[in-house]
Amino acid sequence: MSKKLMRVFPNYTDDVFHSDGDVQIVTSTSEHAAYLQHNLRDDDLTECKLHGVTPWKALHYSLYQKNAETWTGIYKGVPVAMFGVVPTEDESDLYSGTIWMLGTDVLSQEYRKFLRLSKQVVDYLNNNYDILNNVVPIEHHKTIQWLAWLGFTFMDENIVHINGHDCVRFVRCAPHVEVTFQ
Repeated sequence: MSKKLMRVFPNYTDDVFHSDGDVQIVTSTSEHAAYLQHNLRDDDLTECKLHGVTPWKALHYSLYQKNAETWTGIYKGVPVAMFGVVPTEDESDLYSGTIWMLGTDVLSQEYRKFLRLSKQVVDYLNNNYDILNNVVPIEHHKTIQWLAWLGFTFMDENIVHINGHDCVRFVRCAPHVEVTFQ
């Protein structure tokens, strides 16, 4: 798989990854992060604490990581989520990345628009990465349902303990890669 990202997502032009009516996906900026840090959902604040970072650091981290892709979901002109993938080192020849997202309550209020686009974005990312993965607290049931709907596989038997939280690892592989947990 090429490590160079393909720009094929619908409606891609320069800094605008997608635009359709009142919804846009654009290249993230520190201004987006500054706004979102004060407006995150409770579950997302929990995930920041889980990883031992402030919302500010969590949202700004990938903006400055080499080869990271970070986008902002905009609804009616207001940032409602930041998300992306940070490439990770892998001993194999596979191109792996840590997928992540932090957002506001607008995602729940406008869930139909969010669901449709999230499926397209994850499919796009899986064309550019062999493996996408991360962890999610096991008590975040809605997030786990959404990740399963997006096609992620969960490592249910081996709970990961991070800063006092029980988490489950989730993985989605490109079609040519088979996932097995040991």
